[in-house]
Amino acid sequence: MKEIYLDNAATTRVHPQVAKKMMDALMNNYGNPSSLHRLGIRSEQAIKEVREAVAQSLNCQTPEIYFTSGGTEGNNMIIQGVVENKKRNRMRIITSAIEHPSVLDVFTFYENHQIEVVVLGVDTQGHIDQDQLKAAINEETILVSIMGVNNELGTIQDLKAIGKIVKMVNPKCVFHADFVQGFMKIPVDVKACQLDALTLSGHKIFGPKGVGAVYIKKGTDIKPLLRGGGQESNMRSGTENVPGIIGLGEAIRLRKDSFTAEFEVIRNLRAAFIDEIEAKIDDIKINGDLNGSPYVLNVSFNRVRGEVLLHSLEAKGIFVSTGSACSSHKKEKQYVLKAIGLAEEYKEGTIRISFSNDITQDDVKPAVAAIAQAVASLRLLVKPRKNR
Repeated sequence: MKEIYLDNAATTRVHPQVAKKMMDALMNNYGNPSSLHRLGIRSEQAIKEVREAVAQSLNCQTPEIYFTSGGTEGNNMIIQGVVENKKRNRMRIITSAIEHPSVLDVFTFYENHQIEVVVLGVDTQGHIDQDQLKAAINEETILVSIMGVNNELGTIQDLKAIGKIVKMVNPKCVFHADFVQGFMKIPVDVKACQLDALTLSGHKIFGPKGVGAVYIKKGTDIKPLLRGGGQESNMRSGTENVPGIIGLGEAIRLRKDSFTAEFEVIRNLRAAFIDEIEAKIDDIKINGDLNGSPYVLNVSFNRVRGEVLLHSLEAKGIFVSTGSACSSHKKEKQYVLKAIGLAEEYKEGTIRISFSNDITQDDVKPAVAAIAQAVASLRLLVKPRKNR
């Protein structure tokens, strides 16, 4: 039985060429980048080349890129760094109701510490109301953090329009975007979007886990979370993860000339999945924006529990998720579905199907057939509701 991996929004497999580059770095490029001898200088040069590649992909300056351990650290680094740097009596920070837990949990922390937090609602597709954002920004607003691509719905926020609003109302406000699900899948220009900070991660694009980066615009005041040896221009002390950074660089190199064309291929793949699911299974809801990221498909099945469906599909070699991997163990797992107003009868039966270029049109029918069979079997176990 062929396995079909449809949980690429959680993580992607490491590309063989990425793994090869990393193994070479582990065995041969092992010098500490802070060392003054040639082995250290070689590692430092390797990091510099990747920093340049990341900067080029975002249209920013090379010194504005800082390496991290991934999306969670990056989001914390920006949000906490902005707030801790200001430390004044009256501050307002703004985000949306469907952000990743590594953003929302930090906002909740600060709300519990007497900082004014505004959480913007979203429409049924997951888009924020730009008029509501404009009304929420005032002279005390120090940060607006809005994700570029939602990790559960695939909804794409208009960062260019949002950046224009933020800077028009309060030019001093820091504008940050969690772009983990969009990096090297959807083009982004930090200058055109007037972004002051952006977060990205390596393991969503066939790179390794445990490595990512942030963009911080020159002149943006952010207090470092980690202090010590002064690495990453004093923004993130600690010996750099050289093999991981080299792996990230290789993943970017492999995608930089192909991800725009891949977008259309994945969009056709997602459309085929939707057509097949709607033809084979009744009483379902497709959630999010159909014009959003084609890499994510969020589907709800009435009279089915998503977690049971997940394990039923796993037994058939089909791997999906019930939402964000980073919120799968949290009490409030359905906050995104609640935010878009999804009806209660559909919430429990929601799964996320997420694609990569490992999936082809040949995988569509067998995957949907397995889903249809599992849904039909599980619905037989549900007692029909009695008419009142």
